[in-house]
Amino acid sequence: MEAEEPLMQHHRQQPTTAAPHADFDPGYIDEVSQGRRTLSTPHLQSLTTGTGASIYRSTIIPAIRAAQSEVVLVTCFWAASSTRIQLCDALKDLSRRVLLSPSSPPSPKKITVQICFSSSSLARNMLLPTPTEGQVYGPASWATLGLPEPDEVRGLDLRVVRKFFWPWGIIHSKYVVIDRKLAIFPSCNVSWERWFEVALSFTGPIVDHLLRFHVDFWRPPYSSGSTDQSPAAITDETTTTTNATTAPTTLLPSPHTPAKLPNHLHPRILLSRCLPCLPDAAPLPFPPTPLLQATHHLLSTAQSSIVMLTPNVTERTVLECLLDALERGVRVCIWTNRHLMTVEQIVTAGTTTPSCIQDLRQRAVRSGRAALLETFFFDDDDDGPGVPPPQQQGQRGLQRIDDEERDQESIPVKLHAKVTIVDDERILLGSGNMDAASWRTSQELGVLVESREVVDGFKRLWKRDATVSLRQRMF
Repeated sequence: MEAEEPLMQHHRQQPTTAAPHADFDPGYIDEVSQGRRTLSTPHLQSLTTGTGASIYRSTIIPAIRAAQSEVVLVTCFWAASSTRIQLCDALKDLSRRVLLSPSSPPSPKKITVQICFSSSSLARNMLLPTPTEGQVYGPASWATLGLPEPDEVRGLDLRVVRKFFWPWGIIHSKYVVIDRKLAIFPSCNVSWERWFEVALSFTGPIVDHLLRFHVDFWRPPYSSGSTDQSPAAITDETTTTTNATTAPTTLLPSPHTPAKLPNHLHPRILLSRCLPCLPDAAPLPFPPTPLLQATHHLLSTAQSSIVMLTPNVTERTVLECLLDALERGVRVCIWTNRHLMTVEQIVTAGTTTPSCIQDLRQRAVRSGRAALLETFFFDDDDDGPGVPPPQQQGQRGLQRIDDEERDQESIPVKLHAKVTIVDDERILLGSGNMDAASWRTSQELGVLVESREVVDGFKRLWKRDATVSLRQRMF
């Protein structure tokens, strides 16, 4: 059920550190990203949509199998799934290739593999937060994570580490780096959910920036070969592709912001709700991270259209930006979910996505801008693809998946991709949702690509994967 009373009053939220620009400003993006805006190469042939299992199968696993020296895999959630089975099989094959290589000396050079994650269960997060340097899993505990036994990966130098900071410190970023030359940014986790996801690969300077970000956060507290190299050493080893089409591409980190209470329980917010005589409090300033500042700038400078795919929409700053865009005559289209992680939304935001969408619609009507706003729930029968017929549903287990199960896994029933397209010229991908958790506490990572070609490529995939005509009205 959608909430009956509005969540907020109209308020123009200002950026934390800079005034809004009338037009998109590349210099501002370079400034807030701390010089990370560079010409890199987005590989359109790798632009993939589907479920997490299908994206791993088609894009990530082949890249891992082709690795020659190093694999870095970072995910938020690590869970028993066909995706994890695929990954473990790839690691075992990679190890065998090293050991069977005819050019290998008696002690072959191992391939370095780092697996970094934040959560394997809610109970583990609540009961077992990690120290700042993380929890390192030794070989004896790999099997408890569903990883191969040490004897099965003797050709790999495998390191596994987890980080979670209680109470709200989820590490939500997701990326894969192969041989310090290829970076893949998927929206999916190593998990079992049948959600609509997206992934895109890059070569070029963005790989350097990603490796610096990775080393700064996940660096082990001791020397461990190539996993503890300095950023300078990383830059020396990374190569840049120069014979392919490049586009301005910006890596946008958003570090974890410590918080003892969710934002909606801030005393100023509570006071405005408890005393009707006081006006509704404006959104609290958001943390001035590169990702959040760039996102705010994108929404605040949109000229003609905003298309937003997000699992949830509960962040008041985002909602105010969208209302301001409608006031400027910008067409806004939002795809989200009606029912996804509802308890998390209530805990972190004190509200839910359907309530926020309802309020957004009502305020658009009151301002005379309703014709510019389209909102769709991916998991509604009349909007999204729905649930497959009962005969296609089966019990998910750890056994090998057959063709029928693989087909089932390719049908998404929820939206988990995080995509924002502005003016059909700029596309923001990554791990960040438009909800309070991503804007207030979680560690996130985004990639901004200023390329109509990439935008058009995603639009083609979205329309191809659509199963109802409503979604084709999105563009």
